Amino acid sequence: MRWISKIKKEGVSLKKLNHIVLIFSLVITVVLLGSVFYTFRAYHSYSVSIDKFIDLEEDAEKLMNASDYLTEEARSYTVTQERAHLDNYFKEAEVDRNRENAIAEMENKNPSSEALANLSNAMERSVQLMDREYYSMLLVLSATGDTDIPEAISKIELTPEDEALSGSDKIILAQQMMHDEDYAGQKDQIYNSLEDCIQSLENESLNVHSSMRRSLLTSIIWMSILIIIQSGGLVTILFMTSRLGIRPLLRAVDYISHDEEIPIGGAREFRYMANAYNKMFSVYSRSMKKLSFKAYHDELTGLYNRTGYDLITQSLDVENTAFLLIDSDKFKEINDNNGHDIGDRVLRRIADTLKSNFRPADYVFRIGGDEFVVIMTQISSDIRELITEKVNNINQALANTPDDLPPMSVSVGIAMYEDGINLSTMYKRADEALYTVKENGRSGCSFYESNQGL
Repeated sequence: MRWISKIKKEGVSLKKLNHIVLIFSLVITVVLLGSVFYTFRAYHSYSVSIDKFIDLEEDAEKLMNASDYLTEEARSYTVTQERAHLDNYFKEAEVDRNRENAIAEMENKNPSSEALANLSNAMERSVQLMDREYYSMLLVLSATGDTDIPEAISKIELTPEDEALSGSDKIILAQQMMHDEDYAGQKDQIYNSLEDCIQSLENESLNVHSSMRRSLLTSIIWMSILIIIQSGGLVTILFMTSRLGIRPLLRAVDYISHDEEIPIGGAREFRYMANAYNKMFSVYSRSMKKLSFKAYHDELTGLYNRTGYDLITQSLDVENTAFLLIDSDKFKEINDNNGHDIGDRVLRRIADTLKSNFRPADYVFRIGGDEFVVIMTQISSDIRELITEKVNNINQALANTPDDLPPMSVSVGIAMYEDGINLSTMYKRADEALYTVKENGRSGCSFYESNQGL
């Protein structure tokens, strides 16, 4: 124990102790900054989730408002017989289509969810209710002698008994159909489905909020512990050099548990932590009130555009997928010979044909002038024959063009998912396969073969 005797004799080396405490403090600081970085990342994920749930609740409310609007206009028309109510009804049902838009938005943001199932159920019941509304409005049209009958109603025929009623009796019957218990019961079913949808969204949001709060509280506790340990080291060296003690840093856990901002004070690291938490607290409060949605679709064709492609593929699981790179054959000639208007119509024709031949679960993009991409998801191992059949059907449909559009065709290069490859590799493979199709006369498809080449 010679070193103990040396310490007793010569005392503690403050220089060496200072180095030891400095290294210890540096280690603690690195860990503390890592905790702060983790907290920032956790908050960012939570903020994105909250914005998503707010948007989804807005979609559910949009469908509810649209359904109520249709009911109000249909009822108003049977009561007042004013044509404006009928026109408003069909503008919402056939032009604005807020119900369908709400379903589409929720499918994009929250597919295969309980909330989406409830919203779709509400939509189905709303569509079923329209049959009764159509019939009521047809009674009023017949009673008033209005011959300008909307196309959707023109397909309906009154029963012989109702046709034989007088004009006033037809109006009374229409009003009864729009206000009786059967109609109210159907509306209640729609409301129940919408309430179930909103409740599902609220439960999801509450679970995320609770998880994030626990995560933040744990992170703050650990940061507080680390700061206290670091402060203990500094107190030790200060006490031994000047015999003066310093106060430990204040704890922040109580403020977190009471949903309050942390007072700014104490050591530099603590101030950094407090500022970080207070900033997150402020941003979180504001983010709960924000609604944001950006469109990622091509204006001409309605398909996902390049921005939508980049966004979707960032989080897309490429396993069990097929990547189709599609090029319009001789599009430049068609565009030059027929003009840009025909060229635009050709692109829309191709886009519509692609959409009609692939599933809703598949992603269809327009990523360039006449270049398209289809990503088929959740496919089976024997999909090749089906893909070839789809390409043939697409080209047959494009060859039989409507109106004055010239015949057209597409060339398709296909890359299938293999273990260990990413989407970028699938793109390159599909491009090589596409080149093979063009070299062999276009208007067809080719699969990339990794073991044999093309």
